[in-house]
Amino acid sequence: MNDQQQQAGRLPDADPQLVAELKKLLGEKQVSDKPLDRITYSRDVWPRAYLWLKEGQTPHAPDAVVWPASEEDVAAVLRFCRQKKVPLTPSGGGSGVCGGAIPVKGGVVLDLKRMNKVLNVNPINHTVEVEAGIMGEILERELQRRGFSLGHFPASMYCSTVGGWLAARSAGQLSSKYGKIEDMVLSLSGVFPDGSTFHSKDSPRSAVGPDLDQIVIGSEGTLAVMTRVMLAIHPAPEWQDYRGFLFTSMEEGLEAMRLLMREGLDPSVARLYDEFETGLHRESYGVEGRGCLLIAGFEGPDNSFARAKAEAGLRLLSQQGKDLGEGPGRAWLEHRYSISYNQSKIFSKDSTILDTCEVSALWSRVGDVYNAVKEAITPHALVTAHVSHLYSTGAAVYFTFVSRSEGPPEKEIYDRAWEAAMQACLDSGGVISHHHGIGLHKSSWMEKQLGPALEVYKNLKKELDPAGILNPGKLGLG
Repeated sequence: MNDQQQQAGRLPDADPQLVAELKKLLGEKQVSDKPLDRITYSRDVWPRAYLWLKEGQTPHAPDAVVWPASEEDVAAVLRFCRQKKVPLTPSGGGSGVCGGAIPVKGGVVLDLKRMNKVLNVNPINHTVEVEAGIMGEILERELQRRGFSLGHFPASMYCSTVGGWLAARSAGQLSSKYGKIEDMVLSLSGVFPDGSTFHSKDSPRSAVGPDLDQIVIGSEGTLAVMTRVMLAIHPAPEWQDYRGFLFTSMEEGLEAMRLLMREGLDPSVARLYDEFETGLHRESYGVEGRGCLLIAGFEGPDNSFARAKAEAGLRLLSQQGKDLGEGPGRAWLEHRYSISYNQSKIFSKDSTILDTCEVSALWSRVGDVYNAVKEAITPHALVTAHVSHLYSTGAAVYFTFVSRSEGPPEKEIYDRAWEAAMQACLDSGGVISHHHGIGLHKSSWMEKQLGPALEVYKNLKKELDPAGILNPGKLGLG
C-alpha cells in the first residue's frame, strides 16, 4: 500500500499473479481476493484495530485468503509461500485481542476453519483428536453429546478455534480445575515453514528430550501451522454448586483463594471482583452491601469424595466471607459469555476506548501487581479488575479499562494506558500475559519480560523459518 492509498483509506490492489497461482494450486473455491474477504481478514478484535476501522483505514490487508481442507493443502501453501518469499499469517476464529492474526506484511492469510472435524473420541483413554480449525463450542457440544467435556471454556467459546487456543496458550473460565489448554495436549501435528510435517507421539508423559509440542504451542503461528491435536477430556460433571461470597477487601478475598488452593479443594472457578467491579455487578448478581464479590464453583461426579471436597471449600469460604447463596453463582454461570460480545457496542461510540489486560503473578505478588497496575492505568482510564485462574502457586489478574477522550486522540490515550500498565506489571514482578498471548500488541515488551531468553526464540525462528514468512512481526520476533 502506498502513502496516498493509506491516507485515503483505500484498499490496495491484490497481486493478481499471486492469486492466480494460489487458485491453480488449491482450486478457485479455496482462494479469495474479494475486497470484503481481504478487509475482514485484515484484523482480529484487537481494540487498536477497531481504531483503524473507525478511521476508515485498512492498513494491513492481505493479497489473498486461502481455506485449506487438509494438512496436505497446508503443506502445499507453505511450500509455495516459502519459494515465493510471500508472508503467510495463520488464522482461526479471528477472536484474538492482541493483533496476533493481523497480516502486517500483506501476503496470504491461511484460514483453517474448513479443517474442523472431530476425528476420534476414545472413552477408554479419555481423549479426543480434532482438527485445529474446529470452533470451541461445536467441539464441546459434540463431547457433551457423548457424556464428556474438555473443561475449556474461554469467554470467546462461540467464536474461537482449538488452533487459536493452542497458538495463544488459552485459559478457560474453569482453568482452576481443568488447567489451561497446554495442560490438555497429548500430541500435536502440524507443518513447518518448509512444508514438512510433524506428528508427535501421543503419550500421557515422556522423557525423550525437550517437548516439541510445548515449543510450538504458544508460538502464535510464527514457527509452524498446527493442524491436528489430541486432547485429554473428562466425564461431564454430574452436579454443580456455584454461589457467591462477599469479602470486606481484596486482601481478605485473595487470602481465602490462596487457602482454597493450598488445601487442594479443587474449585472449578473462583473469581474475586474488586469493589468497583462488584458494584457494576451488584444489581445483576443480586449483591447487597459493599465489599468484594467472589464467585466460587465446584463440580464433579456424583460421589462422596468430590462432594466432600466441595463442602470443605464452601465451608472455608463461608468462614472467611459472607455466604450469599447460589443466586450470584447461578447468575454468573448463565451470563458468563455475555460481556465479550457487547464490547463492540462501546467501541461504536465516538471517542471511546475499551480493553482488557490480563497478567499473572505468584501469591506473594498478586496483591502488589493488582495495586500497581490499577494505579498505573487510573490517570488514563477508568479501571476495574478481578482475580481468577487459580493455581497452588499464584493467580491471574484481569483488568478492564475504559475511557472517553475529550482531549488527546484515542490512540494516544490507549497507548499511554498500556505502556503504564505493562511497566507497572514488570516492576511489581508480574508476567505480561496469562492467556491472551502477545501478538503484535505486546511484542515491544517481550525483551523486558524475557531478557536474554528472547534470543533463544529468535534463533529458533531463524532456524525453522529463515525466510521469515510465518506471521511476521509477532512475539517480538521482528
